[in-house]
Amino acid sequence: MATGVLLVAFTLLAGAAVAQRVVTVQSGPLVRTEGSHVTIWCNVTGYKDGVEQDFEWSMYLASAADREIRIVSTAQPNYAYAVYAQRVNSKDIYVERLSRDSALLHITKVQAKDQGLFECYTPNTDGRYLGSYSARTNLTGESQKLQMLLCYHKCSHISN
Repeated sequence: MATGVLLVAFTLLAGAAVAQRVVTVQSGPLVRTEGSHVTIWCNVTGYKDGVEQDFEWSMYLASAADREIRIVSTAQPNYAYAVYAQRVNSKDIYVERLSRDSALLHITKVQAKDQGLFECYTPNTDGRYLGSYSARTNLTGESQKLQMLLCYHKCSHISN
């Protein structure tokens, strides 16, 4: 009887020690002006050691929050939907791998249509699902014209 209880306790402890995948991204909202460069980091932990992780970036518009728009992937060269394909092909948008489990999404010239919820997804490499596989952050924008007006207003007071 005591052996059975010890076996059950050991099994429960061993199960609790199994790592769970956790994906994290830069917290938002990230506010950028049109034309500026933005980077969003993504990191994954708790996966089987020795396996390089892939990263897939998508976004969701506020007007269609349930519709995924694929942007760029470290594993699939033709991952981007048409709305982003040209910018990905011209390297205006790209992923920079920092390590086996960390990457940066670069958008070199933010456009108004880039405002929305950005999601980093890491495909399963463990043979079983345990934990979280994606994380999201919000990118919002301010128009260049608004920034110029603010600068003009502040700058005109400085020169007086």
